[in-house]
Amino acid sequence: MNKEIKQIIIRHLSGSKANQIEEFDYQDNNTISFGRAAHNQLQFDVDQDSAVSREHGAIERGETAGTFTITDHNSLNGTYVNGQKITGSHHLRPGDEVSLGAKGPRFQFDLNPSPVGEAATQLIQIPAADPTMEHSIVETTPAKQGIGKETFERAIFTERKRSQKTLISVIGAILLVTTALGYTFKDQLIPSKDDFTAGTDTVKVITNTTTVVEEAFSPARIAKENTDKVVFIEFGFKLIHAPTGDDIYHQYTRQKDEKTGKEYVMPLFIEMEPGVIEPLLGLKKDVVEGAPIAMSSLSGTGFIVDEDGYILTNKHIAEPWKYPYTFPREASQGLLYQRVEGKWKITGRVKAPARWIPSESKFFGREPVSGKILAGESTYMNVTFAKTDSRINARMVQSSSNHDVAMIKVDHMAEFAPVELKEDGAEAVQGQKIAVMGYPGISPTVIYGRATQEFGRAAGEVKVVPDPTITDGTIGKIIRGSNLSNNAELSGYYSPMGEYYQLTASETGAGNSGGPVFDKDGKVIAIFAASTTSAEGARITFAIPIKYGLDLMHLTPVIQ
Repeated sequence: MNKEIKQIIIRHLSGSKANQIEEFDYQDNNTISFGRAAHNQLQFDVDQDSAVSREHGAIERGETAGTFTITDHNSLNGTYVNGQKITGSHHLRPGDEVSLGAKGPRFQFDLNPSPVGEAATQLIQIPAADPTMEHSIVETTPAKQGIGKETFERAIFTERKRSQKTLISVIGAILLVTTALGYTFKDQLIPSKDDFTAGTDTVKVITNTTTVVEEAFSPARIAKENTDKVVFIEFGFKLIHAPTGDDIYHQYTRQKDEKTGKEYVMPLFIEMEPGVIEPLLGLKKDVVEGAPIAMSSLSGTGFIVDEDGYILTNKHIAEPWKYPYTFPREASQGLLYQRVEGKWKITGRVKAPARWIPSESKFFGREPVSGKILAGESTYMNVTFAKTDSRINARMVQSSSNHDVAMIKVDHMAEFAPVELKEDGAEAVQGQKIAVMGYPGISPTVIYGRATQEFGRAAGEVKVVPDPTITDGTIGKIIRGSNLSNNAELSGYYSPMGEYYQLTASETGAGNSGGPVFDKDGKVIAIFAASTTSAEGARITFAIPIKYGLDLMHLTPVIQ
């Protein structure tokens, strides 16, 4: 007989509460809501359990003692009971395993004391034949048997009352039947070569009891699952005078052609030390001829990491003034100011510097910078989701102090679907397959026109609709920022460019920066960051390990 139920037990199997147990009084809790919002009785971590919606669902007590239902409240990633996705309400029994999202936190539902009754149905899983592949679908089929266990035992009991000779005859007959059945169904029990098709997204492995479909590397699947999570970013910036907020200009000077007598303007550069030059800077109000230190019509990529609209991308997208500046064509060369015998004099022509970083300028005017004089300011930063035309304003949240990684945010009423991040600490390995998603500038754009519907505006407008590109490849090399040496005489080595994955995904380009790099499981393992091309035309690309992005999402102590 069932004893009176006193408590509802939740045993957390994975997620931020893994290995924890929560208990709820049976009489006082008709409904237990679960989600990331603070008002839920069963609350999940806002940052770590990103697969859980704010109001994901609820467990409700039935009218009959010991009966329960679980309801999914139209959550973004769904609710699963014993591996099966539910819609609406579903009967919940002691021992059932609940997953919030296919790969989100899991917990087991139980009662104290647990009532005597039918045990929960469990999903059977069979180890993969190839350890590099992941189980995605497991279908169980009944095993083919000559006779059932109970029938066999009854046969043995009966035959014990008979002679030994008769018993041996019965067992021999059973073996003959089993052998015949095995031969008849050998094609179903033993996989043929056709079940292992190279280049497909799945590999079928059939055992005598279970069919297992194992998932292979599939860029098509990765693109389908993540297209709406990879965003197009447009941005611009300018350099300003920190104390006043005034725009900073590159000073030009007017010159006259001695042969034609025509006047033209030339940009001015200044030599800080031998061989090191910068543009000659000044306030807009003080510059007679010149151009602002600014850039626009820039673009890059980012990806959603939280349903509230947080996006990871590169720091050179969120704070471009902290990276080398691209001078306009008219300022690609100019006149050079040098210190000669204690005085500044124009000594000749010079090319614009290739690696000048606006925020790190050492001179303002003809004087060394002292204190916080120059600062960058974003003039606009817009985010557009794939296959849409609505630009959403984004704002800077935080940038990494260790690498080219930043976090921005869009404020919108929508609940966004985040990508899945590789958070288990497993290192990438040389040669593993990857897929890069983003918006390379060399890719053709999708443009459409339409008439406006606004009062007072009769003209049409042309819109660019971003559509991401996916490129597959491998990790060709792992570049570590520093490492210990096996040589006792050496302490280790240091990479001046920092820690990167060198990729063979060469069909990418400017505009891919900030985009996600996926592994075969569809998890983001890196952030695309840069590319380089040799004089011979060889091109390689680089990505930053995702751990630097995770550092921005979680507060990490830097001092033990």
